[in-house]
Amino acid sequence: MNRFYLTRLLFVIPCLLLLAKEASAQSQPKVEWGVYEMLTRAYSWEDRLDQAVKDFGVNPQFVLFFRDLNPQRGFPSNQVETANAHNMTPVISLEISRWGRGKDTGCLEEVADGSFDDFFRQWAENAKTCGLPLILRFGFEMNGDWFPWGSQPETFVTAWRRTHKIFKEVGCENVKWMFSPNVLWDKRTEKKDFYNYYPGAAYVDMIGLDGYNFGDHHDKWHQWQTYEDVFERTIRASVKFNKPVYLSEIGCADDKRKPAWIRDFLSKISKDDRLEGFIYFNHFNPRKGEPNWRVDSDPETLNIFRQWVWENQASEMKSDG
Repeated sequence: MNRFYLTRLLFVIPCLLLLAKEASAQSQPKVEWGVYEMLTRAYSWEDRLDQAVKDFGVNPQFVLFFRDLNPQRGFPSNQVETANAHNMTPVISLEISRWGRGKDTGCLEEVADGSFDDFFRQWAENAKTCGLPLILRFGFEMNGDWFPWGSQPETFVTAWRRTHKIFKEVGCENVKWMFSPNVLWDKRTEKKDFYNYYPGAAYVDMIGLDGYNFGDHHDKWHQWQTYEDVFERTIRASVKFNKPVYLSEIGCADDKRKPAWIRDFLSKISKDDRLEGFIYFNHFNPRKGEPNWRVDSDPETLNIFRQWVWENQASEMKSDG
C-alpha cells in the first residue's frame, strides 16, 4: 500500500472511532415504559397482554395491575408468570385493604401491628418460589386522603418496614420495592406531604410517582394541566432520594388537546435523564365517573404513542448495535 494512503488511513481510523464513541454517548437512552391492564382471570388477562402488544406494535417492559389483602386471593403467581412469559415485568399495586367490604376497608394499622405477618410471609415465600422479577407498590398514593391507608405517615412507615423485613427474612430477593406517592398538588409540601412517608433508603429500591391531567370537566377541584404542572415539582423532590425514578401512573383526560399533551409528555420524558420510564394508565371506567385515559381514545393520540414507542425501540436497537 502507498505510504501516503497508509499514513492517512492511520489518521482517519482513530477519528472515526472517536466520532462513533461521541455519537453513542449522545444517543438517547431507551425509556422504559409499560401500561396498566385490569387484572382478570389469568387466561383472559393473557389475551389482554397479547392485545396490548398488537395495539402498540412493540412489547411494553412493564404491566401494572392491582391486588388487595384478601388471603383467599393470595400471591398472584399465575399473573406474574404470564407477564414474564410476555417479557413484561409485573408491577403489583398492593392496596392495604380488602376489596368488597364497604367503604372503610383499610388494614394499615393491622399490618403495622403484625396482624398480617402470616399473610405477607406466605406472599414472600410464594414470590421466592416463583423466582421471577416483579415490582411491589406497597400502599401506593399513601400521601392522599382518598384511600383508607392514606394520610397516616407514621403508621405507613411502620407497616412498610415490617412487611419489608418479612420479605428479607424469607430471603425473597426478586421483589423490588417501589415507593409510590401521589404527586404534590395545591398547597401540599415536600416536608409535610411527601418526605415524611418515605420508609428509608434501606427499604426502598425505586420511586414511582402517580399523577394525572384530569382536564376541565372532571370536577370543580381539577382543571387542565400541562405535563410539567402535574409532575415537575415532585420529580425535583424525588431525585433527592438518589433512587431510580419512574412515573408509575400517568394519564391524560380525553380532550381535543390530548394529542398535543401526549406528544409533549413523550418528548420531554425522552430527554429527561432524571427519569427511567413510565407506566401509562391505559383504562376507561365510565361507571366510576373517571376520564377516558386510554391512548386509543382518539386515533391521533394512538398514532402519536405508537410512533413514539417504535422510535424509542429503534433508538435502543441502534444504541445496542
